[in-house]
Amino acid sequence: MIDLHIHTTATPHHSSWAPEELAAAAAARGLTVIAAADHNTTTSVRALQVAGAHHGLRVISGVEIDSIYGGKLWHTLVYGADPEAPALRELCAAVFDRNAKDAQRLMTDLPGRGFHVTGLEALGRTPNVADVATALAAQNDLPNRVANERDEEAGMRYLLTDMPGAYRPLGVDEVIAVAHNLDALAVLAHPGRSKGIYAVPASANDIAALAAAGLDGIEVYYPSHSKETQTFLLDQAQRHGLLVSGGSDSHHPHEELAAIDRHMVTILDRLLA
Repeated sequence: MIDLHIHTTATPHHSSWAPEELAAAAAARGLTVIAAADHNTTTSVRALQVAGAHHGLRVISGVEIDSIYGGKLWHTLVYGADPEAPALRELCAAVFDRNAKDAQRLMTDLPGRGFHVTGLEALGRTPNVADVATALAAQNDLPNRVANERDEEAGMRYLLTDMPGAYRPLGVDEVIAVAHNLDALAVLAHPGRSKGIYAVPASANDIAALAAAGLDGIEVYYPSHSKETQTFLLDQAQRHGLLVSGGSDSHHPHEELAAIDRHMVTILDRLLA
């Protein structure tokens, strides 16, 4: 049994799995292979590998990169790279650097559009684009806001649709290029998940375009993917020769780890070769 998408305390601001605690819980769950997949950082991979060894677990190096393609936001998982490879560390650093620079530019540009965006200095850290988006929606009436949409999602929707180029994450193709240069695999995370502007379910056209850009695989088995979604994604994987992966996306001990039969995925043979 495996789970190839788990976050540790290295994921900024919103994950609480400590490596030793996670390894113990994974072993108790009956897992034999797991992957660290923190957001834009690999700093916990080695610690989790050491903890995993104590519990008889194989720990795959992974990272989940914020990215964009075709005007939509995606999360791209990179598996099997040396977590300390300079190119991978530079890729992760570029995510934070671009985000911070875009946020600073927006804080200057948005008042020129007649919007109030204040109070971000109270964060006590460098604001990111999501911080700016949240303040934008909380402090202003935005056009075409969706009912019951959270401030962060409403603000991000405005930035992506009404200010093209205002937010410039790494392209999925850029992530793929780095992964391939490191003999690693690039996998589209939770392509069937629906979570506002941050997770628009991938269409057949989206998957075809990403496959043409060199994507290696898609995450088929995911907690919120229905049977119908899994069937669709499996068909797309077969159609485009993509590897199949799966995981829980657990960030905290109260979020259950997955227990996916390793024979249901096709990525593992490549990662363990």
